[in-house]
Amino acid sequence: GNEPFKYSPPNGYRGVGEAVLESVAERELLLRKESALSDPLIVDESETGRRFLCDFSDGEHGHELFAWQHRYYGSDASVHLGSGRSSKQSSGSSKNSNGSNLQVDSSPLACVSRELEKEWTAHVVGFDKLNEIECLARTETNKAFKSVMDHAACGAIAEGLALGILYSRKLILHLVITFGNEFDLNHFVMDKEIDSARSFWRVIDTCVSLRSAGWVGEAGAMAIAAEALGLGISSTEHQSKNILSDRPGLSCIQSGDEIAVLPVGGISQLLSAIVTSEGSEVGELRNTWRSLAACAEASIGADGGGGALVFLQRGLQSAACRSESFRSILVAIIRRSVRLLAVVDYSGDDSSTSENLDEDDLETASSGLNRQSNTQESEDKSKLHQPDARLTCFLTGLILSGPVQECVLDKERLHADLFEAWSVGLLSASAPWRMVCALTASGILNKAPDSFLEGVNSLVTVKTFYGRLQNTVLRRVWAERAAVPICSRYVQALIELLASTRRASLTTKSGKWKELTVDAATPLPSDASPLNDFIGDTHSYTSWECDEGWVESDAGWEVLVGTVECMVVDWKSPSRSAVRSLMDGGEGPPMLREGCKVLRGLDWEDARSGSIIKDEDGKKGYEAEKAEREKEKKALEQQAAEDPAEPDPEAGDASNDEQSDPAIVENEPRNSEASLEDQEKDKKEERKKRKRKRIPNPKLPTGTVLSIEPWNGIPAMARRVRWNLTGEEGIYRYGGDGGRFDICHVEVNEKGTRVRKRHPLPESSEQCAARHGFGSGKKHCVLLRVRRQAKKLENEETEYHGVLEWPDFGAGVRVSCIQYADGAVLLKEKELLFGSKNSGWEARFGQPSYISGTEIMLTPTGSVKREDMAELDTKSSFMSFYQELLGSTSYVANELRNRLDGSKVRVTLEMRILRGRPISNDVEVPMSLRNVARPPPPICFDRDFHASSMSLSRDGRTLTCVSPDGRGTAFASVGFTKGVHYWEVKLEQADIGSVFIGVAEKPSGAGSGGGGSFSHDGHPRLNRWLGWGFVNFRATYTSGAERVYGAHCHNEDTVGVLLDCDAGRLSFFYDGLKYGEHILNDLGCAFENISPFGFNADGCGSGGAGQGAPSGIEGGRGGRYPAHGVVRPRALWPVIGLRNPGDRVTLSTKWSTCFGIDGAVALKNVLAVDELLASYCGIDEETKSQSTLNLPGWFIKEAFCEYRRWHSGRWHRTSTRASGPHCLATNGLDVELDRSPLACATACAALGLRYVLLSGDRVVLKRSVGRPLELAEEAVVLGAYQCRLYYRIVAQKSEGGSLTEGGGRAWFWDESEVVGDSLQIVGKSKCHGIEIPLIDRFRCLSSGGLKIVYEGGAVVRSDLEIFDRSVNLGSIPAESIIPYEDVLERRVNSCGVIRYRVRYENVGEGWISSRIRGGKEESIVEAIHDDSECDHQVCYRTPEEAAMSWFKEFQINCPEFCMGDGTEKMEINNFEEFEKLITEGLLPDRSMVESDSVVCSLVNAITDFSKEGKAVECLFSNTESAVSYAVASSKEEKVLRPTGSTGANQAAASVLITGNAKFHSCKALLARVAVLRAFNRRLCRALPWLPVRPSQEGTAIMGGLCGQGASVERAGRCKLVESMGLWVSMPSIASRVRSLRGLMFSSIKLEFLESVIHATTTPTPLSHDEYELPREIRTVRVNRLKARRAMAGDEIEMKRKYSVFSQLQNETRTWGGAALRRGFVAKGHGGQKRAFKVKLIGEGVNDYSGPYREVFTDALHEVLQYDQEGGHGSLNVLDPTPNNANQIGEDRELFIFARGEREAMEKLKIVEGLSSEELRIRSSFSSLIMTRNESSREIEESLVFLGRLVGTACRHGVPVDLPLPVSVVWNSISEGEYSTGETVAEIDVLANRNPEQGEAVSLLWWQQRMLNSFVDGLSHLLPVELLPILSAKELRAMLCGNPDVDVDLLKRVVEYEGYEENDVVIQYFWEALLEM
Repeated sequence: GNEPFKYSPPNGYRGVGEAVLESVAERELLLRKESALSDPLIVDESETGRRFLCDFSDGEHGHELFAWQHRYYGSDASVHLGSGRSSKQSSGSSKNSNGSNLQVDSSPLACVSRELEKEWTAHVVGFDKLNEIECLARTETNKAFKSVMDHAACGAIAEGLALGILYSRKLILHLVITFGNEFDLNHFVMDKEIDSARSFWRVIDTCVSLRSAGWVGEAGAMAIAAEALGLGISSTEHQSKNILSDRPGLSCIQSGDEIAVLPVGGISQLLSAIVTSEGSEVGELRNTWRSLAACAEASIGADGGGGALVFLQRGLQSAACRSESFRSILVAIIRRSVRLLAVVDYSGDDSSTSENLDEDDLETASSGLNRQSNTQESEDKSKLHQPDARLTCFLTGLILSGPVQECVLDKERLHADLFEAWSVGLLSASAPWRMVCALTASGILNKAPDSFLEGVNSLVTVKTFYGRLQNTVLRRVWAERAAVPICSRYVQALIELLASTRRASLTTKSGKWKELTVDAATPLPSDASPLNDFIGDTHSYTSWECDEGWVESDAGWEVLVGTVECMVVDWKSPSRSAVRSLMDGGEGPPMLREGCKVLRGLDWEDARSGSIIKDEDGKKGYEAEKAEREKEKKALEQQAAEDPAEPDPEAGDASNDEQSDPAIVENEPRNSEASLEDQEKDKKEERKKRKRKRIPNPKLPTGTVLSIEPWNGIPAMARRVRWNLTGEEGIYRYGGDGGRFDICHVEVNEKGTRVRKRHPLPESSEQCAARHGFGSGKKHCVLLRVRRQAKKLENEETEYHGVLEWPDFGAGVRVSCIQYADGAVLLKEKELLFGSKNSGWEARFGQPSYISGTEIMLTPTGSVKREDMAELDTKSSFMSFYQELLGSTSYVANELRNRLDGSKVRVTLEMRILRGRPISNDVEVPMSLRNVARPPPPICFDRDFHASSMSLSRDGRTLTCVSPDGRGTAFASVGFTKGVHYWEVKLEQADIGSVFIGVAEKPSGAGSGGGGSFSHDGHPRLNRWLGWGFVNFRATYTSGAERVYGAHCHNEDTVGVLLDCDAGRLSFFYDGLKYGEHILNDLGCAFENISPFGFNADGCGSGGAGQGAPSGIEGGRGGRYPAHGVVRPRALWPVIGLRNPGDRVTLSTKWSTCFGIDGAVALKNVLAVDELLASYCGIDEETKSQSTLNLPGWFIKEAFCEYRRWHSGRWHRTSTRASGPHCLATNGLDVELDRSPLACATACAALGLRYVLLSGDRVVLKRSVGRPLELAEEAVVLGAYQCRLYYRIVAQKSEGGSLTEGGGRAWFWDESEVVGDSLQIVGKSKCHGIEIPLIDRFRCLSSGGLKIVYEGGAVVRSDLEIFDRSVNLGSIPAESIIPYEDVLERRVNSCGVIRYRVRYENVGEGWISSRIRGGKEESIVEAIHDDSECDHQVCYRTPEEAAMSWFKEFQINCPEFCMGDGTEKMEINNFEEFEKLITEGLLPDRSMVESDSVVCSLVNAITDFSKEGKAVECLFSNTESAVSYAVASSKEEKVLRPTGSTGANQAAASVLITGNAKFHSCKALLARVAVLRAFNRRLCRALPWLPVRPSQEGTAIMGGLCGQGASVERAGRCKLVESMGLWVSMPSIASRVRSLRGLMFSSIKLEFLESVIHATTTPTPLSHDEYELPREIRTVRVNRLKARRAMAGDEIEMKRKYSVFSQLQNETRTWGGAALRRGFVAKGHGGQKRAFKVKLIGEGVNDYSGPYREVFTDALHEVLQYDQEGGHGSLNVLDPTPNNANQIGEDRELFIFARGEREAMEKLKIVEGLSSEELRIRSSFSSLIMTRNESSREIEESLVFLGRLVGTACRHGVPVDLPLPVSVVWNSISEGEYSTGETVAEIDVLANRNPEQGEAVSLLWWQQRMLNSFVDGLSHLLPVELLPILSAKELRAMLCGNPDVDVDLLKRVVEYEGYEENDVVIQYFWEALLEM
C-alpha cells in the first residue's frame, strides 16, 4: 500500500481513504454549524438511517417536470405528489363489509363509550370460563372494572394534556399576532435565551409546517418546484375527505379513536378565538373569532398559500430582530433542512443474507411482520422529522427581509451562512430541488456578492461544484438546443446562478474560471476560450454575430470542399483475427496480466523475438525428460508383457497401499462364480494401470508473467517472464513487431504438468487497424471552414483559423491555415473540437485515438490561361469558378509495426481542396472585394458510394436510375456532423412515389469510423432506401415506416432540404407549379431527434419547433447519453433514392452551410446581456451612478462598430429559405447582405447579366429554377453575399398564400434563371442602364469557334432548358464549324448541362448542348483553338474584374448616387468622438434608463413606418430624417424641407413632444440609438435563455413575493408597495429584464413572443387528402341568424343562450388548451391558421378562412353590446365603464369586467374596525376572501372563455376589438406599475374625485378578481409568463391590433390599374388619407 506508483496517476486523483476522510470532515463541519439545534434531552430522529450527501448534481431525478410541452402552459399538466401521510394515521378508518365508510357518532359520550368497550375487551379475557364459580367471577369483574377505569383515567389525562398543549400553542400564536412588531422572546420566562428560541421554534414548526398534510421532504420540494414551473399539484390526500382523520391538518387523538380528532397545524384554522385589545378601551377585551385572521386563514393557506405565516410574519420578524439566538436557530434550521432535502436515503441492508433467516416458517413470518411494523414505524417517525421546504424558504426570506437586516451587525457572516446552506442543496440528485436551490443561492449572491468566497471555500465539495459550474451550464445549454426558443426553467436557474457567481467573482477579485471541459456529446467552442474571456477587442467595423456564427456574411466563414485520400500502406497486411467473433460474443481471451502462465508462442523462433538462445524456457530439457519418460514407459510395458506374474515391487507396494484402503476394497467386484481366467485378466490390466500411474509426467516449460513491458517503443506489447524450469527472466513479444507473439497464454493444472486451456491469441493493434480499413487505401470527404479574419505574419504571410470537418469520423478539428504569397497554404491540425477523441480513428491513424499536429502543404494546381479554363469547364460545368489545392503529407503510425520486418509503418495522405478562385494580384480591386467569400463548390454524388442500378453524370451532380433493381440509394460527397445546412434537389423525371430525398448515415460496411468485423473489405449494399427522408408522394419514409407529410412533387419541381444537425431536425421546402400557380411552401419539420450528438437531457431532443414530427431515433436518447457509454458522433449525408428506370434528379448548385452555434457561444452572449442589464440597473458598486461610461468598454466599442456599419448603409440582414419556419429556432443561415453597388455588380457579373441590379430595384420574375412561370412575379433586390444576388418575392398573382408560407423569404438566383428576358426591371434602373461586361465563363473561350463532332449533329432549341416546352428549331450537321462571332453566349442550365447560344444560318439563334445528356455523355461540340485573336475585347476572368470595370463608369455617370444620401454630416470619425456623443445623448434631467427609454420609444415609432419592420434593420437615412425632424420639432424649430416618411416624422416628433424630451443634438441622439441597437442585437439572441418571471413571483421561494407564499395570480395582481417593502425582493435577471423592458425594441420582443407561440403550437397530423382538413380540426356549428335575432331582442336569457359568443363557448367547453393551440394551415385558405372549422348554419358558405375570422369578430361585437339604460353588458361579460356609460372623462369607449350583483360588491367595501395589518393583508388577498355566488361564477366562466377566445385570435393573426382599461387590465397583465388614482380616473372620473374612494377601491378589487379568470383563459393559449416584457400598450396592440391605418404601408403594397403613382389625382388621394 505504501509502494510508489509505477505510472503517475491522473491529475486530481485521490485515494479512497483520503476521499472518505475528507467527506467525514465535511459532514462533521456541517453538523457543527447546526449545533444551535442540539438539545441533550431530545434525540434528532432526522439523522437516523443511512443517508449520503455527495455531488449528485448531474442526476436527472425529476426531469419530467421540465417537459417543453408544459413550459408555459402548466394548466395542461399537474404534478402528482402521492400520499405523504403515514398509514398509521388512516389505518383506523371505519368501513363496513362493502368497504364504504360508516357514519359513526362523534359525540363525546359516544367516544367515551367506544373507549370503555375497547378497554373491556382488552382486559377481560377468558371471562366465560369463570361463570361456574360465582365468587371468583365477581372478584375478576371488579378487577376488570378497576383496570378499565384506571386506563380510561390515564387516557383522559393524556387527552387533557394534548388539549392543553394545543391551547398553549394557540396562546403563543395569539401573542405573536397580538404583539406584532413588538413581539419579543423575552416575553417567555426561561433561564437562557437560546432555550426560549429553541422552544419557540418547535411551536412554530409544529403549528405552521405542512407536515400533517404530507407535503414535507421530497414532496414539499417537488411542490415548490412545480409552483416555479407553473404546474398544477395533485395528491391523494384530497381524494377522500369523508374520514376526518384522513384530512390534512387533523389527526387522531392519542388514544387512537379515529373519529375524535384534533388539529395539528399546517392548513387548519389555528388562529380562531384570538383576542386582541387594539382599538378598545383599556382593560377591555373583545372576541375576534370572526376576525380576518380567524376567517381567512383557510382560504389564504389553501393550495400552498402562506396560511398562518401571513399573520405571523410581523411577529416573527420582530423576534428575529430582537434575538440573535433566534436568528442562529433559524440559520441552523435552514442549514439542516436544505441538507436533509439534498441527501440520498439508502434503505438497503448490505449485512443481511439468507443465512440469517430462521428455519421455522412461523417464526420467519412473525419476524417479517415485526420487521415490517418496525420499518413502518421508523418511516412514520422519519416523516415527522422531515423538513418542510416551504417553511425553509420562508425563513430564508424572513432573515433577509429589510427589518431583520437592519438589526444584524455581521451581515456578511449571515449572508455567507445562508449562501453556503443553499449551495449544499445544489449537490442534490433531484433536478427540481437543485433548481430551487439555484434560484435561492443566486438571489442571495445578487444581494450580497461578498458572501461568495466565504460561502464556497469552507466546503471542498461545494467549491468543486462551483469550479465546474460553467461547464455544467454549458453542457445543459447544449443539451437543450433543440427546444429553443423554449428553454426549461432549470437551465434558466443555472444561468442565473452562473451569472451571479461570475459577477460575484469579478467583484471579489477571485480570479477567472478554468478552461472549458465538456463531455463527448458537447462540442468545444471554436475559439476555445473560457467564458470570462468573451470580452475582447472588436474587429474593425465587423459584426459580432457574423464572427460568432449567428449570421452568415462575407466577413464570416469561407467553405472549401475536398477529399483526403489515405494511400495504400507499404506493409504486410495482417491476417484476420478469429478472436474478434469471440469478443463480440463476450468470450474473448483474458488479458495477460502479472501471475499468468505462458508457454513459448508461434514466433519464438523468429530472429527478432525476445528469446536469445531459444531455450530460456527449458524446452529442450523438457523434451529430453519427456523422451526419457517415454523410454521408461515402454520398458515397463515390455517388462509387464514378458513377465506378467512377477509383480513389480513398486507396483506391489502400490497394490498393498491400495488394498489397505477400505473404500477401494469395498468397491472391488466380488463374483464367486467368475472364472479364474477372467480374474487373471483383470489383475493383469490392473497391474498395467498401476504401473502407468507410477511414472510421473515432466513439468511443462511454463513461465510466469512478472510485469507488462513495452516493445520497440510501444507500451504493453511485451511481457517480462520468469521461466519455472530454468529460473531465467526475459522480455518477450506479445503483439509487438506487427502482431508477433513469442509467448502464448495458457492455464495449467496445479502440478504444472498438463495444459488445461490454451487461450487464443488476442487481436493485435495491426489486425484491429486493418479491420477498420487502415492501410487499404480510402478516400475521405472533408469540409474546410476558414474564418475570413486574418492575422498578418512575417514575410507577407497570412494566418487564418478554421475548422476541418471529417464526416467519415463524425469529427471536427481546429486548424490554422498559413497562406503564402505564391498562393500555397500550410494547413495545421490543432485539436479536436467535436467527435470521439479515443475511438474510431483506426482508419486514419491506425489507433483508436485522435493525434493532433498533422501538417499539409497545399499548392495551387492548373493555370489561368483561357484555354486551360475552357478545358476545366468541359470536365465540370463550374470548375472555372474554383481553384484546386493539392498537397500531401506522411507520418509514422507510432502504435503499429510491419509484421514483415518490425519496422515502423508510414502513412501518406493526399489532400485535394477546392476553393473560390482568388483575384490576381495584378488586378486593382478594393480590399472589400478581395475579402468577399466565394460560394462553396457544388455538392456532387459520391462515385464510390451509390447503388449499382444508378449512373452518375460527368460532373457528378445528376443521378439516373438505369435498371429496376429495387430502391437504390446514392450518397453525396459531403457529409455533416454539426451546423445547419440547406441544399436543393431538382426532379427532372420522376414518377409519383419513386424518389426519396433525405439524409442517412453511411452503412457500417463503409468502414466510416467503426462498424462490424472486416467491414472495409466488402462494399455495403445500397439497394434499399436508407435514413430519413421525403418521398415525392407526400410522405416521409424511414426504415419502411411512412407518414403523411408535405406535398406531391412532379417533374421539374424542386425540393429543398434543411438539416439542422445541432437541433436534430430535418425539414423540407417545396418549390413547384400546381395548376399554373407557383407554390413556395415550407413543409415544416419531417423528423426530429436526429442530432449526430444526441441529447443528454431528457425531453430536449423533441423541441417545440419539431412540430410533433416523428423521432428519428427509437427510444429517445438511447445510448447517446454520456452516462450510457461512449458517445460516437456520427455524420449525416445527403442521399437520393430512386426506384423506377428513367428517374432522374439533379443536385442544384444552390446550397448553404454554416458551422452553427455551440453552447459556449450562446452562453457567452447570455452572460454579456446579463452584464449589460446589471450595468444599466447599477448592480455593481462602480455602476451605481447613471452614466454612460459605466457601460462595459467592450460594449461601447461594439456600439461604435454598430454605428459605423449602420451609417454606411451597406449591410442588410434577412432570413432565407434555409432559415426555417420559426425565428430563433434555427440559427446560422440568416445572411447579412452587402448592399453596395460594387458587391451587387460582382454578383450580377457572376450571373452573366449585361446590366446591374442594385439593392432596392424591383424586377419581374418570369422563370424559377429554369422553369418558365405562367404568372409573373415581382421581387425586390436585396443585396449580395458570396457573389450571389439575393432577392425577395413581394407580389404573386395567385391565391395560394405562398408568401406567408415561406415564399416571402430571401433567396438568390443562379445563371439559369436570368437568361434572356427572365428578369425585367420595373421602372427606371438606378444605374441608368450602364452595361457590365461578360466574364470569360459566359463567352466562347476558343478563338476558332466550335466544331460539331457528334455524328448525329447538334439539336438547336429555343430555350436554355431541355424540356417539352422548349421548341426544336432544327439541327446543325456534324463537322460543321460555328465561328467565334456566332457563339453568342455560354451558360449552364438548371440540370448542369453546358449550353451555347449560337447563331446558325439555316436555323437562327438557339441553344445547343456541349454533350449528350445521359449514357456516356459523348461530346457534341469541340473547341477550336488557333493563333488568331478572338476580338479586341478585354478578358475578364473573375466577376470582380468585370465589376470594377463597370464601377468606374458608374462613378462617372452616376455621381449623385456615389455622393451619398445626405447623411455624411452624421458620420463619426473616431471612437473618442463617439464616447463623447453618447454622453451628450442623455437627457440632462433624467437617468440613463429613463433617457434611453425615450430613445427606444422614438425608434419604435419610426419602425412602424419602415419597410423593414424591425428596429435593428431600419435604414440610417430613414431614421436620421425622422430624428432630425423630431429634434427640431421638440425645440420648436421650423423644418424647411422635411425628408423621409411623413408618418414617421410626425410619430417621432410626437414621442419627443409628449415626453418633453429635448436632446442636445441629432447626432448625439443617433449615437444613443446605435447603443440601443447594439444592446437589442444581443438581447434578441439571449431572450430564450433569460427568465422573465422572478423566482419569488408565483412560488414560495424566499417566502414568495411579500412573504405571503402566494402567487401574484392568486393575490389578484395587486403589488402593494407597503407589503413588498417589508419583505426581501431579490435582484435577478428577471427583475432586471422587466425593469429595462423600456429599452427593448418592440419588434424584438414581438419576434420572441411570436417564436414561442409558433413553437408551442399543437401539432396536427395531415389528412391523406391534402385538400381536406384533418380530423383533429373539429367543426364548430354556429347559427348567426338565430344569434342576431336574439341580440336584437330584449330577453337577457335568449341573448346569453343563442349569441355567437355563447354558442362558441358551449361548443368548445370540453376542449383543452392544446386543442385551441393548433395552427393548421389548409391548402387554398390563404395561409390562415385555424384551430377549428366553422359551419355557419343556414348560410351557404364554406369556411375558407373567411367565416373563421368572422366568428371572432361577431363574438367580440356581442360582448361589447350593453343596455343603454342599466349600463350592463348584454351577455354579462363586459360592462361599460362609468365614464363610458355617462360619457364623461377622456376614456369614454372602455369596458370593464362585468360587476355582477350589487350585494357582492357591497361586501367588498372596507369594513371598519380592522387593524392596519389586517387592512394590508386584506388588500393583498382581496380576490380570495370575497364572497362567491352563482352570478360571479357565471361571470368568471365567461371571462375564462373570453381569454381563450382572445388568445386563439392572437395565435391565428385575427385582431379583435377589446377596449379594456390600460391600467386595470393590460398594465396588470404586463406587471407594470400604476397608481390607484390614475386607475380609478380611467374608469370613473367621479369616483376619483371622492377622497374616500371606498366604492372605487371595491370596484378595483372586483376587477382584480375577474382579471384572474380572464388571464386564466388567456394562459391556455399564450405564454402569460412572458407577457411582462411588453408594455401595456404593446400588449394591447399585440392582442387587439393597431386601430390606426398605416398609409405608408398602403402605399407600398397598392397596385395601380389605369393610373401611375405620380399622377396628380393619386397624390391628392394619399394626402386626403393622411389628413383623416
